[in-house]
Amino acid sequence: MPYGVAVNKRKLLFPLRATISMVLLFLLYRRVDINELAMVFRTLHAAPIAGVFALLLFNTALHAFKWRLLLKSDGIHIPFRSLVATYLAGSFFNMFLPSNIGGDAYRVYDVAQYSKRGVHAFASVLADRISGYMALVIVALAAGVAGRGILPDPIIVWIPAAGLAVLCTVVGLALYPRPLWRVLEAPCVHKLYDARPLAAKLLESVRRYRAEPALFVNIMLASFVFQLNVIVCIYMLARGLGLEAPFRAMVVFVPFVSIMEALPISIFGLGIRDASYAYFLTHIGWPEAHALTLALAYVVLTLVYVSSGGVIFLLRPRGVRQNT
Repeated sequence: MPYGVAVNKRKLLFPLRATISMVLLFLLYRRVDINELAMVFRTLHAAPIAGVFALLLFNTALHAFKWRLLLKSDGIHIPFRSLVATYLAGSFFNMFLPSNIGGDAYRVYDVAQYSKRGVHAFASVLADRISGYMALVIVALAAGVAGRGILPDPIIVWIPAAGLAVLCTVVGLALYPRPLWRVLEAPCVHKLYDARPLAAKLLESVRRYRAEPALFVNIMLASFVFQLNVIVCIYMLARGLGLEAPFRAMVVFVPFVSIMEALPISIFGLGIRDASYAYFLTHIGWPEAHALTLALAYVVLTLVYVSSGGVIFLLRPRGVRQNT
């Protein structure tokens, strides 16, 4: 797709996504008593807040660990602390830029500035994303199947299953790219945009990843731990707000909510996340106001946490090169 067309498409999609978020937020929060939300918020103390921040930092370190393994496999060596800082700065852009991929673009740019290998930097970020989504849909699917007694709604099974099918197709095409090449070499495709040089470099990185079986194991293990930490984080926050929630229910609901908020139909999952928590948690007896308080509290704490990435970006404008 030509660059100008892609830019125009994003300009058109952003107002639509913003509208979806605002409409959902309006419809949800107009039904609840703001005083009730505030009352629940006031029960939150320093200990659970510190615990949430600690888990968020640990997950950032996990992402940096995964990313470093991928880069190292491709012959790009960057210190761990630098990747943590770059990832935090990228998280800031993901939160505050209109596009969810703004942070990923910054990560690619930052590593490319150091390594002079932009496509391989892009491959590492893409592999990091795909492995994370793969772990997410697997956890969500397993939890959905096991948790049918908590919420007998087939949606908690078929949406993760559909996501897993899509990701398996993407990974399969990367590992066995012959069908992909047939498409890219079709005259009607490469006349519109010749993606073959880019695909060749990306697949070069894939071949290097594939040559290290231990890399796949470590990447996926870190991704599964990340997803477990998200569940624990939400559970800890709920308990900190004085809200009773069986951990088993959180194991079922949280991964599915993570899938929904990752869909590119809203701004940072706003509205979608809130509606999902309201839908699921009311099924286990929570008042809607409590479910929305949990969603809102998580967003607020995440905003505070990723704001540190903005500070990092301002203090190290040239990115990883200053830390190597």
